[in-house]
Amino acid sequence: MSIKVDLAGLGAAMAEHDFAYLLSPGRERPHVVAVVPRLVDGTLVVDAPGRSATELAAEHPAVTLVFPPRQAGGYTLIVDGDASVPSTEPARDGGGGASGLSVRPGHAVLHRPATPTSEPSPTGCGSDCRPLDVPGEAAGLDVPD
Repeated sequence: MSIKVDLAGLGAAMAEHDFAYLLSPGRERPHVVAVVPRLVDGTLVVDAPGRSATELAAEHPAVTLVFPPRQAGGYTLIVDGDASVPSTEPARDGGGGASGLSVRPGHAVLHRPATPTSEPSPTGCGSDCRPLDVPGEAAGLDVPD
């Protein structure tokens, strides 16, 4: 069953998770780093994601944040978006330049494997998916298989 909510629902969904994995397209393979994003005025802010993640965001802005569930059987929150490196943000280590990322969410879904008692998803996804509406999301529904 799919239940759509507005962007305010993204903050509530994030509050049910402790951290996320930031997945960036890498030069030779995907780059993954654990982060603790904050939702600020509709943008996900990632403080100090590391040099590689920051450099990759400048080259390939399409990223995914994967928030694993706290407990087995819980929903994983998956947020796709476009990352940017704020040019005006001072580095948190006292040096010059930016040290964080801003991610503008484009699509978000709560996802978990289906069980024998799960109701069929109206989206056709073979798993238990609950999409979240975010501004700018296309009318079509893209859910992971």
